[in-house]
Amino acid sequence: MSTAAKKTAAYGSWKSPITSSMLTTGNCKSICELQASDDTVYWIEQRFPTGCRTLFSKRADSEDIVQWTKEGFQVKNGVHEYGGGSFAVGAEGVFITNKGTVSSIITAEAEPTDLFAKEADLDIRHADLHVSPKGDIFAVEERHLGAGEPQNLLVRIDQNGHKTEITSGADFYAEPRVSPSGKHLVWMQWNHPNMPWDKTSIYIQSVEGSGKTEELLGGIGKAEELLGGGANYHGLQWGPQDELFVVCDKTNFWNVYEVDVEKKALKDNVYPVDSEIGNPVWQFADDRAFAVNAKHMVLAVKEELIVVERATKAKKPVQCDGFTHFSHLTVTSSGHFYCIASGPKKAQSLIHVDLNQEWKVSVIRETRDSADIEKLPISEPQNLEFQSDGVAVSGWFYEPKFQSDGVTVSGWFYEPKSNDFQGPEGALPPVVLMGHGGPSGQTFNSLDLKKQYFTSRGFAVFDVNYRGSTGFGTEFRNALYKNWGVVDRNDMINGANFLAENGKVDPAKICITGSSAGGYLVLSALIQEGNPFAAAVCVYGVSDLVGLYKDSHKFESGYNDSLIGKYPEEAEVYEQRSPINHIGKVKNPVAFIHGTKDPVVPWKQSESFYEALKKKGITTALMLLEGESHGFRSAEAISKSTDAGYVFLAKALGITPSEESDIDIVNCQPMKSSL
Repeated sequence: MSTAAKKTAAYGSWKSPITSSMLTTGNCKSICELQASDDTVYWIEQRFPTGCRTLFSKRADSEDIVQWTKEGFQVKNGVHEYGGGSFAVGAEGVFITNKGTVSSIITAEAEPTDLFAKEADLDIRHADLHVSPKGDIFAVEERHLGAGEPQNLLVRIDQNGHKTEITSGADFYAEPRVSPSGKHLVWMQWNHPNMPWDKTSIYIQSVEGSGKTEELLGGIGKAEELLGGGANYHGLQWGPQDELFVVCDKTNFWNVYEVDVEKKALKDNVYPVDSEIGNPVWQFADDRAFAVNAKHMVLAVKEELIVVERATKAKKPVQCDGFTHFSHLTVTSSGHFYCIASGPKKAQSLIHVDLNQEWKVSVIRETRDSADIEKLPISEPQNLEFQSDGVAVSGWFYEPKFQSDGVTVSGWFYEPKSNDFQGPEGALPPVVLMGHGGPSGQTFNSLDLKKQYFTSRGFAVFDVNYRGSTGFGTEFRNALYKNWGVVDRNDMINGANFLAENGKVDPAKICITGSSAGGYLVLSALIQEGNPFAAAVCVYGVSDLVGLYKDSHKFESGYNDSLIGKYPEEAEVYEQRSPINHIGKVKNPVAFIHGTKDPVVPWKQSESFYEALKKKGITTALMLLEGESHGFRSAEAISKSTDAGYVFLAKALGITPSEESDIDIVNCQPMKSSL
């Protein structure tokens, strides 16, 4: 439709074909794990409407997709609470984690067979499964034995189901990988207070010999530290001739290096670049930013797939037809490359490239059909950089004026987009600033229908990679340490001011939303004097840092030490940075959305905030979603929370919303509507 044929209506009030129910419909919710063996690719997808994680496969020479696990069977685990690495492929079939044991599936949809007996009344979990050339399974085991932290260790399970401990003593383990010759086992380990993107070590153990159980148990090779010294190492992969590769941040950026095993040192930087080739290992098996076989190494660099010919060192990008984000890279010995990819107008997809022929991308599976996406008014983002501040002017809280000292921060800016509507001439749109979770995460320009839900109704969206985000180097990532709730908050405020000063949005209609750690970011911004936000939505957000510390699980229990400080030694900092202790500073409308079964952030925190604002006469709302946890699962909860957030922001800004919601808004005093 031409601009002349579009209807003129206030920004934020447009009717849109992108409904909240679309967020929970499609082919599947996500593709979340990927492996390949010979010429077959295997993957897990999270299904609609149940969220069940189901295993599928497809041969390169066939169009048929094979389902391996039955509907209702969950291929997942809870190690570190986030799981990952829930299956591995061997010559005899597929191995999966299964509630206290590891099971094998010989043929598609066969009943899983437990490899060893479950330990009665004990919570034993397994993750990061890896099958050795001899057919043994190596895995991370997490043992919850009652009070106190669970124990983490590495185990080996032989073909007869005998389970043996390989090593223990460190706080955490990941990436057990046996070399193609079967001679060497390597793994990654780290200790509190580090996270897997902080200081880690790589260990190696010789497993030469016949490979019999008793020989390995006898310790045919003493475990030795291969790499350490204060850097971050992750993403272990073997080449076909026992060449070892690893991701390291020694240059401030995650790059891929070959390892000199004999000298216990890094050797060549495979693709030197001042950019990240790597990911924070929040989940097991989510660390493959490169893949290698005898002829090629494929790397995810910025928004491209780069292929390096190993013999000649020649480098060439793959033409990826609109895909810009790549993860879970895998390549077979015969040259079939697979990964999970997405882009501004591409839903998350499983793609294939035959490296032996023309490097043509073929799509195996889409979470949402491209043909359906093409019909929608999709706003493609542009990356905007702005200058943010680095040091507090006056203690923790800033003076009303926010000044920059030259720290560059960026975010993805989405303009309003509709096939049927346009804003009034001379008017500027409202904007929603979004802060990703983690907080050590990253936002990309990949298609996200929740952002499009807002842009198609006439809101702009600014999704900010604040300090502490991954993808911008170690220094940028570590800038959040000891400064959580300070520099990230300031980046959001300076980002909002940047948009207003450059005439991109209505300065009187700047909103902010976030969930979990992003919810803490929302509340931290709102209690800051002089903030530019007219309204906000906080979804299961952290408001009490002391409570967060006391309720943290093992994996993240040291994270708070890095982000905030040691507790109780620095209890004053925890109290000072807890928004719940500064409710009186909040002046603008805030909605709270929370699940009643949230084990991480008790819903009472949101209720307390809501009741205090209600008493002060501030526009506020509280939506409690019965039975929902930390992260909404049901289609109804996702749909209700999305509509509720939009309706609240629109009404707070004096905009007539195009959707309805049963969110109960109290003290509703919207600003005067303006075009």
